[in-house]
Amino acid sequence: MIFSIIHLVLISVILLAPSFLYKNRSRRMILFYQRMSYSNNCRQFYTKILLLTVILFHFVCYWMKPGEYGVTLSTVLLFYLFSAKRTLALLNGIRNSRGVMAFVFTVTLALLFTPHMYSLGVTLGYILLAAVFYPASKLEGQKPSHKEFPTYQDFQDDIIQNYYS
Repeated sequence: MIFSIIHLVLISVILLAPSFLYKNRSRRMILFYQRMSYSNNCRQFYTKILLLTVILFHFVCYWMKPGEYGVTLSTVLLFYLFSAKRTLALLNGIRNSRGVMAFVFTVTLALLFTPHMYSLGVTLGYILLAAVFYPASKLEGQKPSHKEFPTYQDFQDDIIQNYYS
């Protein structure tokens, strides 16, 4: 019962996080955008959170359906995510190409409805979710600018426009 609840929570994160957090103008998200833009440590922490979430999902999937070989296939992708450099390169590549993002989305949807490939589809869904909130390559490594803005809303608009461009 507990594994079913954890499974539902993990799946709801993929479905609800983009609808509530994508281009959100709250102060916490603005701070998240700024830190992800200029801090390599923050981006590496972001990849570690992605890795821990996918490991938790694999653990829950394994205990809910033992013996399913789809978990084994997605574990190969999980081993790839253990390196922070490779994960950052993967997220950057997906984030900066709309064609690649659309392809990964299509493959994810196809895998979700393919027998025994559910865990691989969800793993790709988490990678796609992480790529959506990854900063654009032109902002990566830049310090925050010290431009003057007349209002806080103009400041928010500038950050969001540059972050998701």
